[in-house]
Amino acid sequence: MSGIQRQSKRQMAHPAQQTRREPSAERLERMRQLILPVVIREVKSAREALELERRHSIMAFMTITVEDTGTPDLRTLLGAYTQPVIAMGVLRCRYLLEFLGIKTSGAPPALKAIGKPRRDDDIGIEHFARRDGQLLARVTPDEAERTFPEHSGTGSAWATVIEIANQRLAHPTDDRKLSGTGMLYEELATAFATIPELLYVKFYDALGVDRPSI
Repeated sequence: MSGIQRQSKRQMAHPAQQTRREPSAERLERMRQLILPVVIREVKSAREALELERRHSIMAFMTITVEDTGTPDLRTLLGAYTQPVIAMGVLRCRYLLEFLGIKTSGAPPALKAIGKPRRDDDIGIEHFARRDGQLLARVTPDEAERTFPEHSGTGSAWATVIEIANQRLAHPTDDRKLSGTGMLYEELATAFATIPELLYVKFYDALGVDRPSI
């Protein structure tokens, strides 16, 4: 392909790159009322599964019975139930932090504000407006950590769950970026306990709407 042809293609693509497609009001309302509450519930389920692992061996057997049926539906190892639930909770924590505007960088990982515009079709906190019409702002890591002055290590816990989602759960890795991140159980417990509350404070409370009943 000649240089002129390549330049022509770039010139044709340029206007489309400058036109951003904003999410519709319907999609934003669905995100607020349906999707985010489901994600919060998944993180809370992960917190419950982590507590089960703290109290029992993952090699212990468990039985799941649907209420009012009287018949066990599943008998399996505890870890066969808890590990997928915890993994989903980790992914959902990353989801919520990215929605709020937080990512990681470096090794060992540290929290960093997302500075770039989102891709078309992505939805973030900055797409939502309060009743007075003022758009919400992305949450910075420092601002987020100040929400929990009674918790030490929230930033480290959040960085750890993001990197677990990016590294261990996403692809085979030697885990270089997560080496030396401390006690994993404590960091997962902190993340599962604080990230839903962070969303409540910085999103639902900031919008001036009711928190979802979960």
